[in-house]
Amino acid sequence: MWLDGLQDEIAVRLDLGESLTDVQAELIETADRLSEDERAALWLFAWSYRESARHDAGRMLAGVGR
Repeated sequence: MWLDGLQDEIAVRLDLGESLTDVQAELIETADRLSEDERAALWLFAWSYRESARHDAGRMLAGVGR
């Protein structure tokens, strides 16, 4: 499914440190085959993926000093 492929690409780019703004501009906004609702869902996925990664990193770093 095309939408699943975009989610995978978004996750990879965010894992590599690309900004949410760049991902939005390069992947989400340019996905002409998607409806506005699908683009909104991808943005929410990207935002929540990024926040989840930050939370996990924070937990990891908190355990390093122990």
